[in-house]
Amino acid sequence: MTKTVGATASLASFLLLGLLLAGCGGTSAKSAEPAGSPSSSGHTSTAASNTAAASSSPPAFASTSAGTPAGPLSKPNFLIAMNALCSAVDAQRQALPTPTSETDYPAITTHLTGTLRILPVFLSHAETLVAKSVDRAALERNWLTIKRADFAAAKPVAERTVADSNAHNAAKVQADLQAMDAAPNHRSTLAAYLRDYGLTSCASLESR
Repeated sequence: MTKTVGATASLASFLLLGLLLAGCGGTSAKSAEPAGSPSSSGHTSTAASNTAAASSSPPAFASTSAGTPAGPLSKPNFLIAMNALCSAVDAQRQALPTPTSETDYPAITTHLTGTLRILPVFLSHAETLVAKSVDRAALERNWLTIKRADFAAAKPVAERTVADSNAHNAAKVQADLQAMDAAPNHRSTLAAYLRDYGLTSCASLESR
């Protein structure tokens, strides 16, 4: 796999903050534990991935609708809810096709567009849960605030990459993905913090 493809794949775990939901369950962030798995269009095999990639359109993803726990959350209950959220998001993210080259435009477009649809659900629900946590200030300072800053730098690059991929402009796509690689990336630091805190599923999501 080329460096360009690696840069594309890394975006899924890098962009952990939101854009527009575009059909992924609304913007109100009223649920905490996702109702599980990717939709039936999730890619469980290479053949399925190739089929979805050829369509050039992002797959539909499961909405989250389990409902936010009422009232403040103790640390044990927070860990259960947040780890469940991260596990569901990771499963949906891994259903995306992996581009095989910098000119695999359908897969690049599907991968990035799908990422930009999945992650707003993660952000809105993560913010809701963190707001109920007894360690809200620390989680905001050491995790969400950093991710917001990283996302602000990555968002325009991701959107530009999608546009250039749709235009089949190889030179621009390569430049975009190189810019993506150079964008601020605190995944290792965040993964270590989350793992130490007990958010092992979220740490795994950051580490991919």
